[in-house]
Amino acid sequence: MACAAGSVACSVTESVDQGAAAGLEFPCDYPVKAMVRAGDGVRDQVLEAIGKHASLSDAEAVRVRPSRNGRFESLTVTVQAESRQQLEQVYGELRGLDVVVMML
Repeated sequence: MACAAGSVACSVTESVDQGAAAGLEFPCDYPVKAMVRAGDGVRDQVLEAIGKHASLSDAEAVRVRPSRNGRFESLTVTVQAESRQQLEQVYGELRGLDVVVMML
């Protein structure tokens, strides 16, 4: 995947690569983190995108933290990751959402 240095796409791929290099063993619970614009239906969009490629770990797998001014939300969704490729698909799906500002 070719991308500009420092871009979100590179950061996501690098973070998945670093996780794998740091001894991430599959299957595992993996926290997918995204900063999104706050609004109606935004969480549902994110959960639907993630759900195309992974299942949630449990009923409490979604954590939401609003920004100080309420314009953004930090979403952490813990998924059952089966492979690095699966995580790349999840992040790829999130990249396609206009409401996603940044992913960690």
